[in-house]
Amino acid sequence: MKARLLLGFWLSTSATLMPAQTPKDLEIEIELPDIKVEPYHRPYVAIWLETPDRKAVSTIALWWQKDTWLKDLRQWWRRVGKESLAGIDGYSGATRKPGTYKINWKPVDQKGKPLPAGSYVLNFEASREEGGRDHVKQTIELGRKQEIKIPATKELGVISLNIPAL
Repeated sequence: MKARLLLGFWLSTSATLMPAQTPKDLEIEIELPDIKVEPYHRPYVAIWLETPDRKAVSTIALWWQKDTWLKDLRQWWRRVGKESLAGIDGYSGATRKPGTYKINWKPVDQKGKPLPAGSYVLNFEASREEGGRDHVKQTIELGRKQEIKIPATKELGVISLNIPAL
């Protein structure tokens, strides 16, 4: 009887301590095209989320090598990078060779707090030394199931998004 009462107490208190809802991962598949030029330099790539009024919410990925060239990711640098590189290790990595890459991202802000459902703008930017630069953006609705394909540009291949429902 004592064990049953303790178990009942533990279950009732632990249920109230658990988070209301954990956001599901947003899946991003991004292609870096094989561009036949000499010399070829791997692109710096930034992926970040903004509010519809262009306020930065979270950097999802940043692929780079030297700090000096981060400012060549012009849109990301203006919105996010020049203000703060705090926590950069949490979302950054080395540049990538041509190919297709998958990113699973839990919709959280830069401090790790879950984002509320609603409208956001997902940004993708690529820049290559002695090469081109592309910036594409896509409005998304977090919390509403969506599958989106963004057409290729010169520096960014096809981007596929799978946004789950809450």
